[in-house]
Amino acid sequence: MEKGQVIFLNGTSSSGKTSLTKKLQELLEAPYFHLSVDVYENMAPDQFLEKNYWDTLRTCASMMHNSIKTFSDAGINVIVDHVILDIPEEEGWLKECVALLVDHPVVFVRVNCPLHELERRERECGDREIGQAKWQIERIHGHGVYDMEVNTFEHPLEDCAKQIMNFKLRCDQQSAFTSLMKAYSS
Repeated sequence: MEKGQVIFLNGTSSSGKTSLTKKLQELLEAPYFHLSVDVYENMAPDQFLEKNYWDTLRTCASMMHNSIKTFSDAGINVIVDHVILDIPEEEGWLKECVALLVDHPVVFVRVNCPLHELERRERECGDREIGQAKWQIERIHGHGVYDMEVNTFEHPLEDCAKQIMNFKLRCDQQSAFTSLMKAYSS
């Protein structure tokens, strides 16, 4: 069975990943299911998140990472909406994703947005923790390897979605996860 395509969006809170996912779902000819780290975090009972936030979040993230592989192995396309930070509490998250998905068709996309716009979106949205994006922007993308990047402030969502779609059409083999696997193995 042919593996499902994975469009893996990594960016801070309020960077536009969820809106970009919806735009991609609207434009792509084949169906793509949305897997969001927020949904997996919300599966955990509040008392466990309150008691031991990072251990519980680590479990939620690992469930999501394994779900991505399961969907792809079943031939189901997915768009992943994730925030993978360079902090000790999340150590191993990207390595786990790479190990699970290195032989899957993954486009690893860096989703960029300047801080002033992230902060504006946080205030405007009303359901975001103010200051979260600023904290995250200083702790994301440290691994530096992506297949491509988009900027949701400089370009309309439709243009960002089309950039990703065009990249998928042009490139048979994505290299970010392969490069990261080599780096992790050495």
